[in-house]
Amino acid sequence: MITGERRQTFRRIRILHLEDSVRDQEYVADLLDSAGLPVTLTPVATRAAFEAALVGCAFDLILCDFSLPDLDGLAALRLAKTACPAAPVIMVSGAIHPEIAVACLQQGATDLLLKDRLERLPSAIQRAVDERARRALLRDVEQRFQTMADQSPTGYMFLETNPDRIIYASRAVAELHGLSRDAILRDASLVRMAIVPEDREKMNVAWLDWVAHPTSQLEQELRVQRPDGTFRWLQLTITRVTDDDGHRTRYCCIMQDATERKAMEVRMQQAQKMEVVGRLAGGIAHDFNNLLTVISGSAELALAQGGTPDSVRQDLQEIHSASVRGAALVAQLMAFSRQQILRPRVLDPATLIRNLDSLLERLIGGQLQVVLQVAPEVGRIRVDPGQLEQVLVNLVVNARDAMPQGGTLTISVDATELDDAEATRLSMAAGPYVRLMVADTGQGMTDEVRRRAFEPFFTTKGTEGGTGLGLSTVYGIVQQSGGTVVLTSTLNVGTTFTLYFPRLAEAAEAMPALTAAAMAAGTETVLVVDDDPALRALIRRMLTSAGYTVIVAEDGRAALAILSALERKVDLLLTDMVMPTMTGQELGERCRTVRPGMRVMYMSGFTEDEVAHRNLRNPEIAFLAKPFTAASLTRGVRDALQG
Repeated sequence: MITGERRQTFRRIRILHLEDSVRDQEYVADLLDSAGLPVTLTPVATRAAFEAALVGCAFDLILCDFSLPDLDGLAALRLAKTACPAAPVIMVSGAIHPEIAVACLQQGATDLLLKDRLERLPSAIQRAVDERARRALLRDVEQRFQTMADQSPTGYMFLETNPDRIIYASRAVAELHGLSRDAILRDASLVRMAIVPEDREKMNVAWLDWVAHPTSQLEQELRVQRPDGTFRWLQLTITRVTDDDGHRTRYCCIMQDATERKAMEVRMQQAQKMEVVGRLAGGIAHDFNNLLTVISGSAELALAQGGTPDSVRQDLQEIHSASVRGAALVAQLMAFSRQQILRPRVLDPATLIRNLDSLLERLIGGQLQVVLQVAPEVGRIRVDPGQLEQVLVNLVVNARDAMPQGGTLTISVDATELDDAEATRLSMAAGPYVRLMVADTGQGMTDEVRRRAFEPFFTTKGTEGGTGLGLSTVYGIVQQSGGTVVLTSTLNVGTTFTLYFPRLAEAAEAMPALTAAAMAAGTETVLVVDDDPALRALIRRMLTSAGYTVIVAEDGRAALAILSALERKVDLLLTDMVMPTMTGQELGERCRTVRPGMRVMYMSGFTEDEVAHRNLRNPEIAFLAKPFTAASLTRGVRDALQG
């Protein structure tokens, strides 16, 4: 019996009953009524009546007698499934051969009943109708899912247990592969062959291992090449879809575009590598600056002495020239390592670029066409003007060398606004920027060269072509100035360097006037503190020869001890920034407490102390960059004493 609760659950079940026996029709009607099954029976007895009733498919279930005068059971089943494919069909017969029974089931019959065992007909009808309702619900859910999936950037794909057949692919799957959805559904091999060969092999191995050793899901990252030649990184998650009995029915593949994430990972790895190399370069720069200062300063003092033979003077000049070239290389290393002491100013980059016209003409020569594009209102940026000039010179020289047969060099500057998406892609903060671009139509770079372009000492110009420090200098200066440099290049098409600097609203500062580099004499007392004994001795000689009284100390503790014991006035503390036991900045602060009226001047060629960096950017703080000449030393001391 069907319970009252069950009767309330369903509306009346519409049944088309094909049966030529009136007595059997009545028996079925009484049986279903006694079972309490709410049905509406429509009996038909002939093929013509059956076909007419099937038009419009207005029935929830079809009940067919297997043997009629003008229609056999298999033919009736075919007619029913053709006209009403979604309606369940129950076959009824007095007797049926097993092979015929199998054929009925294969052609879509829901159930087969013998006429002498019709007592289970009500439950068979109820089960068939429930199954149809469940399938209808699943179809509705599937349609809703497909609608949702087609609106999602995540791709969804369902495959048969044989993965060579794709049942469903969402819009995102088609877009990620650059293919039409119809093409994917027609030919699953298009998706498989889009995977780049090396990743395809890895995927095949992972798939076979997953099938052989089942786990909850298979995760894999791979690259696909689209028909237009572009590549995308995909993150795949594949799971098994099972029925109520736990049998696998299909596979579900969820795919997400991982291209931007992979690009960010590459940039992060590159940045970490550059950071390591930068620290090494900075450490080397510190020691070399001290050595070069001693070499160049000693040569300079020797050249200033009279009576030196010409042959010796020539050797001294070579030594001095070599030390100057060495100092330039060290400066580039320091720029790459972002440990230079910069003196940034608020300036208009458009004005600076226009003022470089004559210099750029000398660098480029006449074989290139130069296009200068300056937007009407660019805005201001905060950079060291000399370092920005160095950046432009290095990029222009790099572009010139990439166009030995001539070409077009374009230098442009404009204002831009980075939204959240673009800023994330560039690993920057969203907001207003000044964009400076240097583009050439030269040879371009391979992917390998492009990845290594900013590494110090990496060059494609051979042993006579350069040091490999030009682009690493650009990278370091831009990064240390709070900006970002982006390199794009296509082989045999050209290269573009795009520099982004935070855009400021404040007015540009006036550029300081240049003064002649001459020895500046004095009679004051200077306390020199440096842990390098050769450098201390050289500075003492330079300042003494200019008339100053010089006291030296090897570190901060020794300097404080001297000041405590010394009763005479000390006019200036000249201290190195990087020393053991106490930094130059700490020493300067303590000396101002011990001797309030004493001036302080710092010197360094390198410091990795960010606080010191920020303080030394203040143009009011006296600072001398290593390596220095006797003239720049005495001029700096004079300015510090008068400041």
